[in-house]
Amino acid sequence: MGILGKLIVLTGLDGSGTSTVAEQLYAEDQGSTLLKSPPFPFSTNRSQIDEKVYDISPSAHYLYYLASNVYLTEIINKTMSEQDGNVYCIRYFIDTVVSHRAKGVNAAYEHETELYSIRKPDYIFYLDVEEQERQKRLDERGRGFLDNQLDDESLLNGFLEEFNALESQFIRIPTTNRDLEEIIQEIQSYIK
Repeated sequence: MGILGKLIVLTGLDGSGTSTVAEQLYAEDQGSTLLKSPPFPFSTNRSQIDEKVYDISPSAHYLYYLASNVYLTEIINKTMSEQDGNVYCIRYFIDTVVSHRAKGVNAAYEHETELYSIRKPDYIFYLDVEEQERQKRLDERGRGFLDNQLDDESLLNGFLEEFNALESQFIRIPTTNRDLEEIIQEIQSYIK
């Protein structure tokens, strides 16, 4: 890896392997940091926000996640100012925008506005998985509230369309029928 750390985001639909891949990248990269969105303290009430707010007020749900990304940026900036290692992040601003656009919220993929500043990642890796494999992985690990939301085919298609609309922002990594080490090596080949 390089001398100066990079912000590396792992994204994709639930079941694509984002946590598994990010944890392995972190384990193999001495001096790196692993973060997850939303960060503490937002993570402590995430399930309640998802279950009680997501369907009733997608805009309020978006603002919660937007706020968590602004806060996470502060954590990332502090971490990167104190050490030279890479920062791996499971989910980030792109996920917030995609998931809320799919619900009809007019969420802009803008890192800098008059209201907020969100650190732009050096790399975003979108972990792509075929739907049958994704469903199998979700069944094996157990499903959460948002996993079940994507059983709605129109919402799932909305997520996929919104990710595809932002494809210029990320590097697509297929994960179906590939072992973890092969995926890790491909991602590491991009990080300079």
